[in-house]
Amino acid sequence: MKINLLSASVFLLCGCAPVNENHQSSAPEKANQKVAFAFKSGAIDTPEPAIALLAKRQAWCLLPETERLQIDAALRAQTDENSAFQRLILTTCAPGKYAKQSHALISTLDLQGFSEAERALLTLINDANRSLLQTLHERDLLRTKLRNTIDGISNIEAQIIDNETP
Repeated sequence: MKINLLSASVFLLCGCAPVNENHQSSAPEKANQKVAFAFKSGAIDTPEPAIALLAKRQAWCLLPETERLQIDAALRAQTDENSAFQRLILTTCAPGKYAKQSHALISTLDLQGFSEAERALLTLINDANRSLLQTLHERDLLRTKLRNTIDGISNIEAQIIDNETP
């Protein structure tokens, strides 16, 4: 079980390499081959749904954002817990952009229907989201303070110029 959680964490935390949409790359195929190899080689030796979903996430993250948005729309059309969980995993491909959506999805999920590994994964994602949302909030506060400081300096400069003008 610890190996499964470790594997899930590695898949989630490994990040996704950006793929240039104009570049004809076989990155998704290579990622799928690596995931398939991991399953065949025994590195991932369980049919645990969380592990399989993280393998799917790895392939999703290599897709252009337009395709990920199409997948999200298709999953949104479904109303079951599994599709909500898949949407949550899909939001982790761009955590900075979808942290609020991810946080909202977690709050809608009923944790009772999930396995221990899935609940651990949700906790991991939720903790990362909280941290990211806090960091984004602090960034916004610093931007506001910076803007106010710049405006204050501009006002002081304008006053100096007005005082120097006869």
